[in-house]
Amino acid sequence: MPTPKPARTSRTLLAVLAGILTALALLLAGATDARAATTPVYKGTGWKADTANGIYSISPDPYTIVFANTTARSKLSKYFTGPSAQLAGIGIKVTVSTTIDTSTAACPARHRIIVHYTYRPMGTKGMSQARSCYAIADGSAWGGHIFMDSEYWTSSTWFSTNATTNEARRKDAVSHELGHILGLAHPNVDLDKDGVVENGECVRNAAGLRPLLCSPNRGNPPATAGGKFTTEFDMRGLKQMLQNYYLRQT
Repeated sequence: MPTPKPARTSRTLLAVLAGILTALALLLAGATDARAATTPVYKGTGWKADTANGIYSISPDPYTIVFANTTARSKLSKYFTGPSAQLAGIGIKVTVSTTIDTSTAACPARHRIIVHYTYRPMGTKGMSQARSCYAIADGSAWGGHIFMDSEYWTSSTWFSTNATTNEARRKDAVSHELGHILGLAHPNVDLDKDGVVENGECVRNAAGLRPLLCSPNRGNPPATAGGKFTTEFDMRGLKQMLQNYYLRQT
């Protein structure tokens, strides 16, 4: 019968074409990796370096999280352990200490991140803030202050009426500000090409998850993802920022 033969031929041609496209994709990926290995990169899919605030890289030297007072320590300490462990997996060392640091200097000691628990630090409902600093000599993340809005905790239904969702959102909020201190900016882009970069307008991975640094937030993450930088987006950016430190030395 003549019909099956052209059908097999079509499948064969499609397979060949698919193979060629896959090979080209791998070659392009290799070329991108090669460029990344020799040249600093400041933005990519789902991430962006905070170059506007002078941060181009993350230093390989350890960073330490301290707290402005005992209330901040008791309320927020546990929220930093997860992202710190995640960062350790790519070579970024962040230690969550029990130290109280009452310094009011705009930029604390090198690689010190002072965490505050306060009501409406920006004077606006529900807004937290990261006040990051950078090393003048090399443009690496220096440290700074994180001001978490206490409303997330004092209102049991701040984000939603679901307790599990609320806790995931709190974790996201804390890690979001940590990402800013380490040099990530909001990666929002004009996906719908309407000329406006809008709130929440960020790329998504195959599971529908947006970057943790998406502004003003990435929505309602699964409980298991709460507080974790998105692997395909934020984590790639943070890893590149660490590589940038070495690349910028040459």
